[in-house]
Amino acid sequence: MNPLIGREHVLSVVDSRMEALSRGSGGCLLFEGPFGTGKTRLLRAVTSGAAERGFTVVAGQAGGADQPAPLRLLIGGLRHLMPEAADFDALARPDGNPFRLTDRVGELAESAARGRPLVIALDEVQRIDDAGALALRGLVQTLTSSPVLWLLARRPTPARSLAQHALGSLTDHTALRLALGALDGDASAALCTEVLGAEPDTSVLRWAHRCGGNPWLLENLLDAFREEGQVVVVDGTASVVSERLPEGVLGAVGRLLDGMTPALRRLLVSGSRSGRVFTAEEVAAELGLPVAELSASVEEAVYAGLLRGDGTGLAFEHEVIEEALRLLPSPREPEPAGARPSAAVAFGAWPTGEPEPVTPPWPVTGDHRLPAGEADALVPPPAFGATAPARSPAVPAPRSPECDCEDLAARVMASLGDVFDEVPRTLAAPLRLLAGAGRCTEAARLARVALRPGVEAAAETRLVLGLSRGLRDAGHPGPASDLLRRTLTRQDIGEAERAALNEAHADVSRRSAGTPDTVAEARGSRPAGRTPSPVRRGAETGHGPRTAPVGLRASAPRQAPAPAHCDACERPLWTWLVRALAAADLFDEATAVCEAVRREAERHGAAWPETLWHGHHAELLTAAGRLDEARGEAETALRLADRSAPEDSVPARLVLARLSLHRGDLATAGDQLRLAERLPVPYGGADRARLDWALAQFHAASGRPAAMVRTLIDAEGGVEPDLLLFSEVPTAAAALVRVAGQAGLGAEAERAAAFARHIADRNPTVRSLVGGAEHAEGVLRNDMVALHRAVELHRNAARPLAAGSALEDAALVEQSMGDRTRTVRLLESAADLYLHCGAQRDTARAQKKLLRLGVHHERGQGAERPKTGWESLTSAELRVVRAIVDGMTNREAASSLFLSPHTVDSHLRRVFSKLDINSRVELTKRFLTHEAVPSGAAACGRPGSAG
Repeated sequence: MNPLIGREHVLSVVDSRMEALSRGSGGCLLFEGPFGTGKTRLLRAVTSGAAERGFTVVAGQAGGADQPAPLRLLIGGLRHLMPEAADFDALARPDGNPFRLTDRVGELAESAARGRPLVIALDEVQRIDDAGALALRGLVQTLTSSPVLWLLARRPTPARSLAQHALGSLTDHTALRLALGALDGDASAALCTEVLGAEPDTSVLRWAHRCGGNPWLLENLLDAFREEGQVVVVDGTASVVSERLPEGVLGAVGRLLDGMTPALRRLLVSGSRSGRVFTAEEVAAELGLPVAELSASVEEAVYAGLLRGDGTGLAFEHEVIEEALRLLPSPREPEPAGARPSAAVAFGAWPTGEPEPVTPPWPVTGDHRLPAGEADALVPPPAFGATAPARSPAVPAPRSPECDCEDLAARVMASLGDVFDEVPRTLAAPLRLLAGAGRCTEAARLARVALRPGVEAAAETRLVLGLSRGLRDAGHPGPASDLLRRTLTRQDIGEAERAALNEAHADVSRRSAGTPDTVAEARGSRPAGRTPSPVRRGAETGHGPRTAPVGLRASAPRQAPAPAHCDACERPLWTWLVRALAAADLFDEATAVCEAVRREAERHGAAWPETLWHGHHAELLTAAGRLDEARGEAETALRLADRSAPEDSVPARLVLARLSLHRGDLATAGDQLRLAERLPVPYGGADRARLDWALAQFHAASGRPAAMVRTLIDAEGGVEPDLLLFSEVPTAAAALVRVAGQAGLGAEAERAAAFARHIADRNPTVRSLVGGAEHAEGVLRNDMVALHRAVELHRNAARPLAAGSALEDAALVEQSMGDRTRTVRLLESAADLYLHCGAQRDTARAQKKLLRLGVHHERGQGAERPKTGWESLTSAELRVVRAIVDGMTNREAASSLFLSPHTVDSHLRRVFSKLDINSRVELTKRFLTHEAVPSGAAACGRPGSAG
């Protein structure tokens, strides 16, 4: 490994000190950093450079001998440099006066430096004893005015001893401290390139990120991947084709563990298996030890860079080390009393392949060798106690012996620290939404997993408040009350949080008379008299008066589904976590959960439903408007269908059906729906609502608006909208209102809009659901203000297809009001969104509407489009240009074009670049010159014209 990668700031200081040394000025530099940051290798590189400059280099390491380290080092070096100057055997006797010895060695070093500048490198200074630290401080201060440069390297250590206080005094008054921290992203990528001999792709960089910028860890990881054949290099780009930690890293971390005392080993191993954040109190309770006995180990681990404080708990600094410790067997037996492991093992030696020296090296002029045993690891603190068994994850017991859903969900949540600032805070809105949509059991189980010991009081309060409201709204005040009372027993709840919890508990108590006390296992049960009062279709009601497409069964008998995963769960718990996060517009978090699920499943080597995983990932991509990627994921799911239960393919088939509808391919959509109907999809189950929605969309695309509406809502037949569907699909209500209006079903349209508003009121922080309510009401009442709010809410929720739909509906209202210009702008914006998502049928529909208005909308920038000049501008950029030429500011243009100001600014920068201009004045001149054509021609044929 190149020890200079990412250390440019340190090297610039070293170079200046070397230049000063050549002019006769000495000093002291202290390289300080956590384990694995390359202090030893940097020291080796710097001393090598000093030797090449012609300086005398004396190098060694602290610890391992009776004589103080700096004195032993200098005596060994001076013996070779000036053998006739003194009786070195007498100086080396351990019974001499240390202060007189320090003065004599200082005199000899000063004399040696007169002939040639002297560089003294001392590694592992954190291991120095009291006498050595005092001697070092005295020598550095004595030789300050001589051409002697001291290079010291150490890992931060608590200042509990005289030695550390002496080193602290030296750093404060004489030495210049150079901190070696984690490598940044660019430096990590450069290290990957050097180790692999090729540019890293995203798969490599993801692993690098999990190493936390620690060069020792990253080099060991990449070497292990390469040795196991998991690195593939194609066209100069390296990829890692595994999501599982290689055995080589487990071995490296195991050797690191060997160099620790039993107390520290047990602290780290126990902490790695208790979740992302843990406390010393939890570990002490698990190991049966007083907390005070762990305090020294905790402090040592933090100073070493293995752990960090995280709120009121502790967390691992490097995800890879945490994962490796979790996979390693139980802690190894402690070494016998009095035994001390060798430096190369005890301190996490870099795998250099060099033999371990029996004694510290004796560098002479030009010799810059350092010990093979690298010091960038962990110094063992005092040991205590005996080895205890490794603890299990601190999560509730699963619901059945066969079910590991909660265990997997706990491991997934524990791995999401880089994505979630605080998991309970992040889950508050999603779990409230999930409970309010009728999935109370799943929401409660996820909350139980998230509220593990050590959760911050404020974070627990936020989650409990959200979930209790969801349970209350779903008609289950009993469990809501229990949840609130449990949190109120915490002694560390703040006054504001306690007041909010008491208020919520009082509200739940007022509603508890005559309502169920337990979370209903039957999905969708509701108390009577609620407004609105959705009634879920059950097996006794069938599908209602649904008319099926030709060849597609509407009410075929279904067999009872075989348990796909365990006796307790219809679907794995992680699927509900993904769905809840996505429904709450937390797409990044939902994607992180998907990745964590796959990583955890592969790491533990257990069978897992890959088809179901790819299907849910495809649903997530579809909601985010990434249709091409979603199609690829769904097709992958079907290719793996033989590895999973048959019903696991339903999500992927429904995604393919919906994507085919977006592309105008009704035949493929029908085929996929037909296949999905034949699989065991229970009424009220996880996939029932989504299947009904896909069937309804198929009816609408096939020209059967009444059938589409009555598939989901029927005022006369008693079919009410589905809570789960309308919570997960924010555009469903607007689509129903629109199609119901076409079919003359006014009661159903009113009902759908009211239902959307009801869900939005339950989830006021979820933008897409509020946008869905505004959208439905805007369509129902031709309300432009509501539709504009819906567009912005859907944009902010990162749902481009939903925003495009609202834009289309807004254009229809503008057209009915006779405003052609605004109608065109709205349709062009909708077409651009559809085009970007790859929704071909939707794009064609919007473009057809534009053609009726005399406007030709381009299909995006093709290969034939010039790179510069006026003809290189896209239709979206031309619309921005016209708004700016009309005298609008960026914000006014954004409002007029239904874009964000940031998007307008981006378009404008690209326009300036393409036209090679840098001002609005020049833009206006170019526009007027280019547009100097008859107005009729401008209105009738110009690409992207706004009319």
